[in-house]
Amino acid sequence: MRRRIIFTFISFFLLILASGCENFVEPNQLAFVIGTALDHDESGVIEVSHQIVIPSQISGSEGGGSSSGSESFIVLSAKGKDIIEANRKIQRKMSRRLMENHRILIALSEELFEKHDVSQLFDKLNRDPANNLRDITIMIKGGNARDFLMQGHPMDHLSSVAAGKEMKLSRMSKFTSKQLAIDILSDGYRPLIPVFNVEEIQVSSNKKQSIGLLSGFAVMNKDLKVSGILDDVEGSEAAWMAGKRTFQGITIPWKDGKGALSFRFSRLKRQIHSVKGEDPNHIILTVKAQAYLLENTTPLDLYEVENIVEVQKYLNEQVQKELQQTVDKVQELGPDVFGIGEHLHREFPYWWKSQKDEWDDNFKETNVTVKAKIRIRSLGTSGKRFSK
Repeated sequence: MRRRIIFTFISFFLLILASGCENFVEPNQLAFVIGTALDHDESGVIEVSHQIVIPSQISGSEGGGSSSGSESFIVLSAKGKDIIEANRKIQRKMSRRLMENHRILIALSEELFEKHDVSQLFDKLNRDPANNLRDITIMIKGGNARDFLMQGHPMDHLSSVAAGKEMKLSRMSKFTSKQLAIDILSDGYRPLIPVFNVEEIQVSSNKKQSIGLLSGFAVMNKDLKVSGILDDVEGSEAAWMAGKRTFQGITIPWKDGKGALSFRFSRLKRQIHSVKGEDPNHIILTVKAQAYLLENTTPLDLYEVENIVEVQKYLNEQVQKELQQTVDKVQELGPDVFGIGEHLHREFPYWWKSQKDEWDDNFKETNVTVKAKIRIRSLGTSGKRFSK
C-alpha cells in the first residue's frame, strides 16, 4: 500500500513537470520589434537593424509625461551573411528575447536591391513561423533604411508606426511581405513596392524634423532590380490597375478652364480580358469605381440631369487618359506590375509557355487599352456651386 502511494505521488509529480511550458517567456522578458531595416554593407554582407519599442516610455508620454519620440524606442544593428546571423548578434546585445511577431514594417534600402539577391532574404520570412507576413514592405530611396528607423515622428513617436498608419489610411493593405513573396514567385506578376524618402518638414514655428514620407512606387523586374520609379499619383494608379486598390481620387479641370471638380473614389475594381477572348496580344484593362463629388468650383448646376451625365462622361474620359499614360510608362520600363501575364497564363496556357521566360520584354509589345467605368454616386449636399 505504501509503495502504491509513493508510486502515485511520483507519477503525479512527473505529470506536472511534463505539462509545464518549458519555453514560456513572460512579456517583460520580450523585446518587441516594431520595424526592421535591411541595408547593404561595403564588406558585401547585409546589415540588419531592429526598431525596438520601450513600452514604459511610450505609455508615459501618452499619459502626459515628458518623454520624447527618440526615448520611446531604440535601434540596434548588426551585420551578417544572412538575417539569422545578424539577428543572433543583435540578440547578444539584448537583455530580452527578440519578438518579431508584432512587426509593422520592413524597410529595404535602394542599394540593397542593387547589390543583393533580395529574394534570398525573404527565405527567412517565409520559412520562419515567427514572422506573421502581414508587415508592410517598403523601399527607402537614396539613403540607409537604418536611418529611416532612427527617425522619430511628431505624432506617433515611431517611424514604423507612422508609415504603417499612412499606408493603411491610403488603403495600401496589399503591400505586405506575404504579397511580395507571392509576386516574386509568380511568372506573370512583377512587384510594385512603395518608396519612402526621409525629408525635413516644419513641425512648429521654431522646429524642423526629419520624417519618412511616401514619395512613389518602385517597379521591379523579375530579378527584383529597380526598373524605374513612379511618382505617388502614377504609383497609386498602377496599384489600382494591379488590383491593389489604392487610388483615392482625382481633381480635374473643367473643359472651359473655369473651375475644377474633385472626386473621392470607393469600391475600386479592375478586370482584364483579351479582345474577343481570342487575342493574347491585345488586352483590355477595365477599371471600375464609385465617385463622390467633394468640391465643385465650376459654374455647373449639378441638379440638372444633363450636367451630371456630361460630368460623368468627362470624368471617365480623363481617368481613362491618365491611366493609359501610366500603362504606357510602365510598359516602357518593362515589368508587368498589373498581373496581365497571370491572366494570360490562365486563358492561354499553351501560348504562355513560350512567353513566360521573356515576359518582361514581351510585355512591352503587348497592346494594353484602358477602359474606365466610373459612376457618380453622390453630389454632396448641394448641387450648385456655393457662392454669394
